[in-house]
Amino acid sequence: MGVRKVLIIEDNHLIAAQLAAAMEDDGFKVVGPVDTATSAICRIDEEALDGALLDVRLREGSAVDVASALRAHGVPFVIVSGYSHDTLPTELKDAPYVGKPMELSELLQTARDTFKASPQH
Repeated sequence: MGVRKVLIIEDNHLIAAQLAAAMEDDGFKVVGPVDTATSAICRIDEEALDGALLDVRLREGSAVDVASALRAHGVPFVIVSGYSHDTLPTELKDAPYVGKPMELSELLQTARDTFKASPQH
């Protein structure tokens, strides 16, 4: 398998930078980060992605809309959120979830497990 491309969708720039660095250190190619639903959906439409890390709260737009676009393109994703799993919108509850603050090791293992079987490549 080649390098896996992962889109980071996160409204907090410091957390986005931390996620990007951790994913790159683990061998992923990072796309983004982006912080709005519109910019995320544009990237999803333009890029062949192997996965995405999706925050629930975005600077603009709905994470549910982003999740719908990811599903339509067959892109697996992990919810990375400060909201508890119980409070997630119903449309997001079936996705793998890592709560903030997170252990990077937990995030990376969840990402590896979720993105391992990519239909894109």
